[in-house]
Amino acid sequence: LFILLCGCTFTLTNADCSIPVIIRGSWFSWENGRNTLTELNAETMTRRGRCINVEEENHVNYTFVFQDPKCYYCVKLLVRTVNVLEKTETGCVNLANNEEPTVERVCKKLNPDQQLITLFSENYVPVNCRSSLEGVWQFAYQNRFRFTGECNNPDAQIRSCQTAGTQFLITNQKFNITYKKCPGMTGTFDGVVEYSCLGDWFVDKNHFFAVANTKESRKDEKYRCFLKNRDDDLYIGVSITAECNMLKTVEKSPERLRITPVKSEVVEAGCRLPQNFSGDWINTANIDADIFINETHIIETWYPDEGRYRRTIYVCREQRDTRYMMARLTVDGCQKDYVCFDFVPQHHNVIRYRRGVAVINDDFHTVCSWVQFKNKEDWKYDLFL
Repeated sequence: LFILLCGCTFTLTNADCSIPVIIRGSWFSWENGRNTLTELNAETMTRRGRCINVEEENHVNYTFVFQDPKCYYCVKLLVRTVNVLEKTETGCVNLANNEEPTVERVCKKLNPDQQLITLFSENYVPVNCRSSLEGVWQFAYQNRFRFTGECNNPDAQIRSCQTAGTQFLITNQKFNITYKKCPGMTGTFDGVVEYSCLGDWFVDKNHFFAVANTKESRKDEKYRCFLKNRDDDLYIGVSITAECNMLKTVEKSPERLRITPVKSEVVEAGCRLPQNFSGDWINTANIDADIFINETHIIETWYPDEGRYRRTIYVCREQRDTRYMMARLTVDGCQKDYVCFDFVPQHHNVIRYRRGVAVINDDFHTVCSWVQFKNKEDWKYDLFL
């Protein structure tokens, strides 16, 4: 049995031109400064006519030729998510009577540098938010079209947390942004915006995700796009219209959020670490990290690159013999889990330890079972120096 895999392009013509199911439906877009509604069924597109030719690439990139009574149109649709399409198109194209309306001929005037127009599904299906946004952050915001400067209120918060195992799937398909007013700054406001996630996609290092405001009935205010960059996760760009093409870079977005991760919950300590552990340490298992230890906490801060940091907090929950069950809180995450540390008593300025596998239960016998420690060669210990 031989299976051939390829990134193939298929062209269907005339009677075979059927618009794929994922593209059919009612779509909203903001075009030329006004609300636009586009209907696509199996054969036709609003204002463009009947499909007579289609070229498909990898089931996400479709180039159509439509015919109306006057001329032909070339429309290229990119499937970004089940709820979002992006479109480029030509104007009305006239051909001679003896010319066949192929994709190559009708679409040769399609400008590859043309701005993409974003189409949002009118009957959207919310998707899980985790791939788009996951965590809790305090944020400062600026909107270049409403006020100058940056509004930084400590109570402004983004919260996008998953509820593991919930029977209500919708709770994992929404996130909240709590805006707070800044004194003396006209244009800032108090309010909570709840968004449903419509899916996300990458263009090079730019990470786009689309949302729908669950409390907004005006279509042009309902849909928004967000932009993150994998090289700079301290900022998020936000569109102020139902367009993704306004987001070129995070820094130059119409609205920009500067985010700072915060703990999503507080765990009370239930045991104490040895007193001679207190102080600042270097972790040989992660040289780039700073370790701070007090009586009840181990705080590990590491720096992916200049200006950015990640922090994990371990809280002592229960201790038996040399084993300590610690609750692990990742500052920009929403869930806590439990890890067991097996410490050897400090010798001079060295703490030898082994760390077990993280589990979701807070039962000592489960977390600190000896089988949770990976059996490395000669029971290798890591060091705090």
